[in-house]
Amino acid sequence: MRTSTMETDVRVHPGGWSADVSGRSQGRTDVGVEVRTPADEWEWRQASALLHDFAEWVRGVAGVDLSAEQPSFARELDDLEAVYTADDADMFVAVERGLAVGIVAARYHRDRSAELKRMYVRRMARGKGIADRLASEVVNAAASRGCASVWLETLPGPMDPAIGVYHRCGFVQTRRRGTLDRAGIIVMERSVDGKAGQP
Repeated sequence: MRTSTMETDVRVHPGGWSADVSGRSQGRTDVGVEVRTPADEWEWRQASALLHDFAEWVRGVAGVDLSAEQPSFARELDDLEAVYTADDADMFVAVERGLAVGIVAARYHRDRSAELKRMYVRRMARGKGIADRLASEVVNAAASRGCASVWLETLPGPMDPAIGVYHRCGFVQTRRRGTLDRAGIIVMERSVDGKAGQP
């Protein structure tokens, strides 16, 4: 089981684009939070609940129905563990006192890049730097798999706070072509060695 001790308050759309619904990180850290792959069936169920919550939030803020726009999202929810224990993907949860309070996923591509997606932090856990920890976990996992960069898709406007978080974490807007077919979507990327943009 992989664990990490790093930290923000971001949400990334299940397809990749991101939203920070918590405002700015307050710079606090919570040493009682552990970031790891879901350890058992209970944590996988909590991960699924987090993604359902996020889908509802995205529908309310951005008017996007994830299940309609991304049929793969609904299929993932049917068997999250099977999807994210496959060779080309990882999922991490932030666990505090036995409760999963944050989530992020990574998808590894043949071009030696990793896609950061599905990031979300529960309202009660925001302001503790948890999303920074989740993003760092994806970057570390990508590096361990020999990836050169990590990228994500995000939607300016309702998700501007998240874009600020990603800038702080070393991501910059790039010309990489994303996977989402929606007006206004941008792609942000950083190299795994800490340099902004593509390697």
